[in-house]
Amino acid sequence: MSHPKESSNQGGSFLPAEYVKGKSQVRANIMALFLFMLVIAGVVGAFTVNHQQWRRVHQEQKLVAAAFEEEAAKIEQLEALEKQRIELIERAEVVTALKDRVPRSVLLGEIVRAIPDGLTLTLVNLEGERVRVKRVEPKDQSAKTRTLTGKNVGKGKDAGPPDPVKVLPPKFKFSLSAEGIAQENDHVADFLAALKASPLFGDVELQFINVTTIDKLEYRKFKITMNLLDQADARLVDGTREIEIGRFKFGIAGSETDTD
Repeated sequence: MSHPKESSNQGGSFLPAEYVKGKSQVRANIMALFLFMLVIAGVVGAFTVNHQQWRRVHQEQKLVAAAFEEEAAKIEQLEALEKQRIELIERAEVVTALKDRVPRSVLLGEIVRAIPDGLTLTLVNLEGERVRVKRVEPKDQSAKTRTLTGKNVGKGKDAGPPDPVKVLPPKFKFSLSAEGIAQENDHVADFLAALKASPLFGDVELQFINVTTIDKLEYRKFKITMNLLDQADARLVDGTREIEIGRFKFGIAGSETDTD
């Protein structure tokens, strides 16, 4: 009895079934290895790209940190210059406060020049009072500024001793009173208007005006009070000029056309 050939069951192939099966397994293994290598190559490529990007970001971060520290140093220099400027301004304010900007000769000359005909002053009184200035407490210096690398920049615990106590310039308030007699009320009104128009005086007020008799003649007795303005300066008065004697300068009343 004859049997059909086994090769006819293999699709017309004359190769043994074990050989064909093993060859298919090898091809499958090669394909799997190729895909594995492809995945590994993709992972390595992605890692390389990410590593390069991270290096670039790290370098840029270093550049930004260096630029930040450089700008922080410039800010510290500007703060030091600003502090010096403030100190110079404060010293100038102290010197200006101690300097008499309105000499008494100019002050009295301004009052005398305002006197109209028919009016006589009997008393001019000047009183000064020192104004108390509220002291400003220094700001808290505990704040810190950090760079991108974590370093402290600016004022902090190790920034040095605190700022010295600020020396406040003295301030004074001057008030004046002028008493006298006049022939008419209009003379007092003219004198009052001239004082109000002066750049040296403020709050000019007429306290009283009464009728009085002197040597059987009727006069108007009055009293005017005023304050010396804080921004008063002798150079604002027309007809005054500044002269210098040694290191000191004085304002004197007089014509600007006078010869030296």
